[in-house]
Amino acid sequence: MTPRRLHSILSLPRLQSLTLGGIRRVDMDDGEIETLTRQTSSVEELSVDGKDVISLWNLGLHTSCPRVKKLELNYPQEENVSSGIISMACSPFHHLTQLHITGKTTLNDPVSFCDAVKTSCPLLTNLCLWLIALNNDKATEIIQLMKTHPHLTSIWLYQCFTNADLDPLISEVNSEGKVTVTVTHGPEIDEW
Repeated sequence: MTPRRLHSILSLPRLQSLTLGGIRRVDMDDGEIETLTRQTSSVEELSVDGKDVISLWNLGLHTSCPRVKKLELNYPQEENVSSGIISMACSPFHHLTQLHITGKTTLNDPVSFCDAVKTSCPLLTNLCLWLIALNNDKATEIIQLMKTHPHLTSIWLYQCFTNADLDPLISEVNSEGKVTVTVTHGPEIDEW
């Protein structure tokens, strides 16, 4: 991926959704970076691999897509979801309302993760974690910490190694009426 290639993608008329995945390497090409950062696209949905955030943001992708409302970060197997990457990825997008994090991966520090999300996503209404190895304890921490986010209305945990022991907390939070928590339990450890 070069700045010129990214520039040509972003210049597509009416581009509202952009997925950049499986990037083998990013080439920094002097002279083209300045052009990229001056370009503004109409992208509202952006999906990138978590491992590529630093290099794509160094190219100026985040400044070229200021209207992003939905950000999806994809993680390959065995890569930890880092609160630093969450902060870097989310904070440039002042209209961000949806954050989806997917991948067969781990989240080692739920407290730092939630702090990063709260700080860098002040308008967030929807948080979705898909196939993140949380277990009930980490899922509980995330639900408890994120339910205090001022704008959050929905937390969705899909196949995050949870089980029915989490259901009483889900019912309690849902009965409070501020945040709707939806959880699809599983998978079993041996299924992954």
